[in-house]
Amino acid sequence: MYGFLQNMSPHKKMIAILCGIILVGFVFRAYNFSEWLRFNMDQSRDIGVVENSIQEGVWPPLGPRAGGTDFKLGPAFYYFQIISARIFGATPEAAAYPDLFFSLLSIPLFFLLARIYFNKPIALSLTWLFSISYFVIKYSRFAWNPNSTPFFTMLFLYAVYRIGGSQGNRKVWWAATAGVAMGVGIQLHTTLLIIMPIAALFFTYYLFKGGSLTKGCVIAVVAGALLVNAPQIASELQTGGMNTRVFILSVTEKNERNTSISDNLALDVSCHIRANYGILAAYGNEEECGYGDLVNRTEKLDSKRVPLTDKTIFVAYVIVASVFSIGGYYIAFRELKKQEDKKKKLFAKLAATYTILTFLFFIVWATELSMRFFLILEFVPFLLLGFWLKFLWVRSDRRWLAIALVIVASFFNLQKDFAVFRDLQFGGREINGDFEYITLGEAEFITGYMRDNLVSDSKTAYVDAQAGYLFKSLKSLRFVAKKSDLEVVELSEDVKLAGGSQLFYLRNAEEKCELPSKVSKKYEIKNCSVYRQFSIFDLRVK
Repeated sequence: MYGFLQNMSPHKKMIAILCGIILVGFVFRAYNFSEWLRFNMDQSRDIGVVENSIQEGVWPPLGPRAGGTDFKLGPAFYYFQIISARIFGATPEAAAYPDLFFSLLSIPLFFLLARIYFNKPIALSLTWLFSISYFVIKYSRFAWNPNSTPFFTMLFLYAVYRIGGSQGNRKVWWAATAGVAMGVGIQLHTTLLIIMPIAALFFTYYLFKGGSLTKGCVIAVVAGALLVNAPQIASELQTGGMNTRVFILSVTEKNERNTSISDNLALDVSCHIRANYGILAAYGNEEECGYGDLVNRTEKLDSKRVPLTDKTIFVAYVIVASVFSIGGYYIAFRELKKQEDKKKKLFAKLAATYTILTFLFFIVWATELSMRFFLILEFVPFLLLGFWLKFLWVRSDRRWLAIALVIVASFFNLQKDFAVFRDLQFGGREINGDFEYITLGEAEFITGYMRDNLVSDSKTAYVDAQAGYLFKSLKSLRFVAKKSDLEVVELSEDVKLAGGSQLFYLRNAEEKCELPSKVSKKYEIKNCSVYRQFSIFDLRVK
């Protein structure tokens, strides 16, 4: 193999290595995809919409609701799922294929972005880390409307960059691509609905100032964006702008939750630093990105109960994460300032403008921030590392440090990837001690268990669970059960079961087949099965 690569031309060698990186990325994203698929209430809701759309032959004019509000995004996310469902069948895994597909496409697209500014070894090293990043992989393995935002934000930036360096028809085609990327992006997440159009105005100014913008490009961008947003534009015209009014109301309500600009700024800075490090090194809180937990842990550093190793790791984490982000931004802006290559300077200005606009926007909604918000900046930490690698590679006595950074980041991500895959053998994961999600494999087993253990000809299975377990999984169980004509009904105050009636009960598998005392007083165990993170009980009312 080594000899084969040695005989290849540098360009073909680069293509071969890139293909190998993409293959590794595909394996991590697609391995046991269906069985381990996250399938919570959002996913069951969305596949239900897809099913109804296919059955009725109607394409929905709007998409899913955004962030716990009544505002609905554009329908692009549903359209991707409908197309996939028409090809592969209306199944939960088919609904998740588009996010898997766009995540896979993001790998070579990221390489193209990295290659603009960095040499081949650095660009390939960054692409390797991007392909195995736990954060990137995590949000490629289930269906959720923000999951494909990294691809469309990168495509938007790359297409605008190509507008500035292309001629003739190519310039117009890249402009149309930028319009479509922006048009789809604003339908996938509320933040992009605001950030992308504002960024487009800045980009227009840069291209106009550089003399590379034509009327045809402007028309192509606008036409591309309007074309992919035609369904929701038509819906707004028919309803008198109802969804737009809901959007304005939801933005106002979110802004009222803010405390102060200084607090929001501190939260924003903390989240950017922690997200940059967490995305790149797979270390830190998977959900929260604020500074509250850091302050609490800092106050406990002088406690004798905290082991010295834990103190050392915590302090090292804070220092390294802060130095990586702050130093990385400094190096990047210093590069931008002294850069003389017009193409590289244009890309640096595009990426910097988009990042700064996102940072400013996040100040307004800082109290809402969590790690998942940084999907739209997913590529930034890798580019920051690229600037660090370039800075270190200039001097031969520091090159070992650049190599060490890539190796360490690879180790952290691979360790996390394999650890999570080991966890998934036992079911969906608990994040920060709370029930996080049910997998499709678990939902199918539980509904199959209910169906096989029903004592009568009834097609109704009553179910209860420990706190929190039905909130995220009930709709999923109902969707899967419906495929076998089984109705799953949640036990509630409105549902009265007589003595001897059957009830299925779900709880954490850690306690095996033991029931809490308050439950065992009311029910008799007839059967029990433990599957991954669930214990499933077949009970009778005493």
